[in-house]
Amino acid sequence: MGVVAAGTAAPVAADSSYKKSPQAKYQDQARQATNKQRVANGLKELRKQDCVQRFAVRQAKKMAQQESMFHQELGPILEECGLNAVGENVAYGYPSGRSVVNDGWMNSDGHRANILNPDFKLMGIGARKGHDGRWYVAQVFGRKS
Repeated sequence: MGVVAAGTAAPVAADSSYKKSPQAKYQDQARQATNKQRVANGLKELRKQDCVQRFAVRQAKKMAQQESMFHQELGPILEECGLNAVGENVAYGYPSGRSVVNDGWMNSDGHRANILNPDFKLMGIGARKGHDGRWYVAQVFGRKS
């Protein structure tokens, strides 16, 4: 199985030709699973925010391109997104967004703490497949004052 390191989806268009990309489906599953865990633990759902979302996607792409899991520098996220707090979960090898949250991050103390941190209000999730066929995932959390 995979390795880890320390919302509600938007409605689908009525047009039957519209299909979400595999990345969007994975990210939506992870977002929903994260918010389900938060609500089950008496916390408010995290809101998707464009700035942290860009950093999450950028990190997932980098990890997939290099077929390696690693954290990014968090200082630029604080600065560019105007945040007071930031955190990140990364993982690879989980087959779905639900799995990375429920089977991976929620079973790791540090990652679980990020997901259930009441100070975090924002979340971005990026997921990309590497040439090795594995999913590489980055989850970025934030708080503005």
